[in-house]
Amino acid sequence: MARVFNHWFSPRKVGLFALELMALFSAALAGEGLLAGPAAMHTRAGLALAIGVTGLVQVALYAGDLYDLGVAQRDRETGTRLLRAGGLALAFVAPLLAHVLHGAPRGTALGAAAGAVFGAVAVRYALWIVLAHPSRVLIVGSGPRAQELARSIQKDGEGTCELLGFVDDGDPEGAPPNVLRGDVAEVAARLRADAVVVASGDARRGLPADALLRCRLDGRNVLEGARFAERVLRRLPVNQLRQSDLIYAEELRPSRVRAFVKRALDLISAGTLALLAAPVMLVVAAAVKLDSKGPLFYSQERVGLGGKVFQITKFRTMRVDAEAAGAQWAQKNDPRVTRVGKWLRLCRLDELPQLFSVLRGDMTLVGPRPERPVFVNQLKDVIPFYGLREAVKPGVTGWAQIRYPYGASVEDARNKLEYDLYYIKNGSAFLDITILFHTVRHVLLGRGAR
Repeated sequence: MARVFNHWFSPRKVGLFALELMALFSAALAGEGLLAGPAAMHTRAGLALAIGVTGLVQVALYAGDLYDLGVAQRDRETGTRLLRAGGLALAFVAPLLAHVLHGAPRGTALGAAAGAVFGAVAVRYALWIVLAHPSRVLIVGSGPRAQELARSIQKDGEGTCELLGFVDDGDPEGAPPNVLRGDVAEVAARLRADAVVVASGDARRGLPADALLRCRLDGRNVLEGARFAERVLRRLPVNQLRQSDLIYAEELRPSRVRAFVKRALDLISAGTLALLAAPVMLVVAAAVKLDSKGPLFYSQERVGLGGKVFQITKFRTMRVDAEAAGAQWAQKNDPRVTRVGKWLRLCRLDELPQLFSVLRGDMTLVGPRPERPVFVNQLKDVIPFYGLREAVKPGVTGWAQIRYPYGASVEDARNKLEYDLYYIKNGSAFLDITILFHTVRHVLLGRGAR
């Protein structure tokens, strides 16, 4: 894993994107040369078409989650996502042709398209080149904490890690059958481990410090469970996290410069978006009023920075008696949602009035989603570290929103908190821009709406 401005990312993904970029562009040019003649490769139209087709195909692959290495590996068996991505790319190729093909030799378009398809299939078939040699991980610990970390790595690690096993730490509670015994350094050397991850269940029993030091001197990474999960999963699992992990975290130091830059970006971005969205909001307002009886807007108390309660405003998407029986989590296909409200939620248009909350300073564009006080009080009692969400302003979008589906339970709240904690610890302008970039895809594809 590599780190840029505190944000962890996989170099393998960057490698896949770069490899595919070169392969698609080269194959598109080669296709033009084969079907339209070598001269077509050097015309302005030919170069523009190769660049455009390459970009469209990569956008389509991104929309289909094919830059998620785990998804890409599974898709090699069926190719269904790759086929859908190809269809999406072709849907946008026609407008491109109309703009760049004037005066180009016959066969240029077909050659570029055929070449790009061949390039994409070739790269995806050779995906093992990128995924080869995953990091070999040995876990010190055999109890529930270690096993949960292993499950998370295998499920969400995108194939970047190979789990070698567990080294017994004396935890009698539910040790797995493949537990290894012996000196940690010797076991790591025998199995050729790249990383040794400490996930012992009870720190009071002590750690094999001498053996771990020898692992480090042998050139192996030695990481605590929460730190390793942060790198690989880009979240902070609550069951791995201890207060000391945050107390000694250098990244948690407040920065006045970051706060100033973030506020300036909020004002500029939210103000611009509000002006651009004004005609859309007028149409939405008319649709809401025509669809059902009741007020145009829906206001609700939410918990913000430092636990301060503020009013959040959205376009109304539910019946006026939606909470006659009290506060409820939103459910899939919620019967309380109106006909227009269903589409507003799918397109996230109901959240446009939150731009004014950003301008007022109650919210920010990127941050943990604000929750209702009645739920916050309940969740603080059952989920460790939940109160840390109040250390930053709540956001219109956030790391948890693009990494985890809509939540409607305590367990969902716990899982989303792990992504929020990652953002609170590692937040930066770079991560904000990354989140906004991914948010566009989520909005356009209607992901996470309910």
